[in-house]
Amino acid sequence: MLKIQKLGTALLLAAGILATTFANASEGATSYAYPIDNAYAATIIGTPNGYKAKLPEYTDIPAKEYALKEPGKTDSIPDVFWYEKKGLKYTLTAQKQKAPLVFAIAGTGATHLSSKMKLFQRAFYNAGFHVVSINSPTVSNFMLNASETAIPGNLEEDAEDLYKIMKLIMEQHPELEVSQYDLIGYSLGASHAAFVARLDEKEKAFNFNKVMMINPPLNLYHSVQKLDRMLEDNIPGGMDNFNTYFRNLVNNISEYHKDNPGISMLSSDFLYSAYKDRNPSDYNMQALIGVAFRLSSANLIFVTDVANNLGYVVPKGTKLTSTTSLTEYSKATRRLGFVDYVNEVYVPYFNRKTGKDKAALVNDTSLLSIKDYLTHTDKIALMHNENDPILQAGEIDQIKSLFPGRAMVYPTGGHCGNMEYKDNVDYMVNYFKTGSNNRATVASINNGSMK
Repeated sequence: MLKIQKLGTALLLAAGILATTFANASEGATSYAYPIDNAYAATIIGTPNGYKAKLPEYTDIPAKEYALKEPGKTDSIPDVFWYEKKGLKYTLTAQKQKAPLVFAIAGTGATHLSSKMKLFQRAFYNAGFHVVSINSPTVSNFMLNASETAIPGNLEEDAEDLYKIMKLIMEQHPELEVSQYDLIGYSLGASHAAFVARLDEKEKAFNFNKVMMINPPLNLYHSVQKLDRMLEDNIPGGMDNFNTYFRNLVNNISEYHKDNPGISMLSSDFLYSAYKDRNPSDYNMQALIGVAFRLSSANLIFVTDVANNLGYVVPKGTKLTSTTSLTEYSKATRRLGFVDYVNEVYVPYFNRKTGKDKAALVNDTSLLSIKDYLTHTDKIALMHNENDPILQAGEIDQIKSLFPGRAMVYPTGGHCGNMEYKDNVDYMVNYFKTGSNNRATVASINNGSMK
């Protein structure tokens, strides 16, 4: 299952071998010139190397991985997850002198070492910040070492787990001199950032100065419904053919790399080169995005099931060890999506715990559930894209309404595809460095949308 989790991130990148269509990038100098017009292609490929912000290489910054062990947590981790018993992993990228510190929260299925988290480390360290990068509460390392329930998705409870971990991390580094605390997250991590910031208003352990949310879903349940359908509606032969489709996908990626050995596999150059050779439909690209997120949901379901002895996939009382074959469980969980998790695990658990029905629990996964806080706070800014494919029709306008005067919404970029684009990185860093006066200037020159 560990391999499945890692492969999900890889496939989201490698899906780009099926190509894309690039928009005309020869517009005026004052326009937004991110080069990929297709929302699905942008989500898959990200930012081609020639358009990325100029930042230090990851190997040139002092990023160091640490492990945090909570008393009693390691002993309760099932033996099948032996590789997670070293504790919660996170990365600290520290300045040599006193500096502001940015906590960064990863998106669905991503760790503190994902490419987008490394972007945060490189960009903010280069700008003079300490950076602490934290796994998403949806990955096994966090679920087993930091979560009170190992049933992620309740944004308030996830925020409590994250907040507790942030405090423990700072206790682990008493030598670190911090002038102020900031917070950033992308995708689901952006939603988590909002709930963490709201919790901090009460607890005041950090008194966050500024917070940025990048490409959050409006309603988590609505977005996972779209992600599930991207896969289930677009696989030839339907979900009964998933395992064959998956094997063919992996084989196609490997074969393309064999034919192009001079390009590093899964790099932006690899993806950019590959698009010239293939011309997929939007349906194919949706399926590829769906595959990547399906692997994240498969890992989440397996860990939740085993950690809580639910009997959902693995029969209750089954003792899995480090040598147990997980092949059949892997095949079973790959047929289950995020919606299955919500309906069969999440809702029953939180219904018993809180008495709330499904409609109320789904509402709790929405940013609208904290609308009053988001619309009135002046410390949280939004960076988003008009064509984000994980949003339902009209949701981007609802999101913008939650951040009056604090929303930068770009016309293209898909779901987080433009995060490494030079204009986006400049905006992100300048927000934390200079504040509100700079935001209007950046929005104007990039032809963005300030709402």
